Amino acid sequence: MNIARARQLQIIGPDRKPCYGGDQRWFSSNTKAAGGCGSVAGANALRSLAMVDPSFKDQIKSSAIPSAVKDALCSKDPDHDSFSLLMTGIYETMGSFEIFPLNRIYDRIDRSAKAFTRLKSTFGLSNVGFIIGIIRFARKFSLDIAVKSCPTAFMSKEKALAFIREGLAASGSVVMLTCRNRHNARLFDPGCDLEKRLVDGKDAAIKGHYTTITDVDGDRLLITTWGKPAVVDLNELAGSWKSVKAYESCLMYIYPCTRKEATSCMLGSWKLFMAGIGHTLTRS
Repeated sequence: MNIARARQLQIIGPDRKPCYGGDQRWFSSNTKAAGGCGSVAGANALRSLAMVDPSFKDQIKSSAIPSAVKDALCSKDPDHDSFSLLMTGIYETMGSFEIFPLNRIYDRIDRSAKAFTRLKSTFGLSNVGFIIGIIRFARKFSLDIAVKSCPTAFMSKEKALAFIREGLAASGSVVMLTCRNRHNARLFDPGCDLEKRLVDGKDAAIKGHYTTITDVDGDRLLITTWGKPAVVDLNELAGSWKSVKAYESCLMYIYPCTRKEATSCMLGSWKLFMAGIGHTLTRS
């Protein structure tokens, strides 16, 4: 795997422990922690783009973005405090489908309470909401970006891999939304070599969740989720797409553009969701 690319989302986490990408558990709000994976993926995507596109990084540095957020996007070793500010800023623009009054109640109780396993205080974020939210957040600071996307319901492994490679080259990362389809990811600690990851990592089920793809190694994808790197088997992933449960699953990456292109992307964001429904109905 590309070492430089694998390090572009290294973050100094709590207690000075290394993390890989943002962690939704860093949100102070319990509801945000439960449904903020889209905002974390958006923060990862913006930082990755800044790391691979010098002109975009220069735009960030000269923008009105708060200095702590600039640090999260542009510095070599951001800490989790500055990255949490970035994640929170994106969430406040992007949001999620919070359920009132459960969201208010959950934000006042302990995060380990059993209630969280029984009733949800948020339905998370749609792929359309992600596109509109990330563009609106960037626009607040006079940065224009667009989102290239493709639905993955019933998509072939080969087509997905081509899109992922394209996104990694153009943007440094690819955001993946796993819908109600389910696949595994093997999580491991940052710094482990690949073979050690596969032996000593811990398996986690991914479902209804945004993750960020940062590299490809044959049929294995390196992703980040919950502040950790993980490996996903592309064959298993593609198999999970062959289901009506994958109707909203998709791949997306961001890139700099003109104001007109950004506006057009927001207005046409609904096409991604409808395309996913179409592929689900036709099984193609």
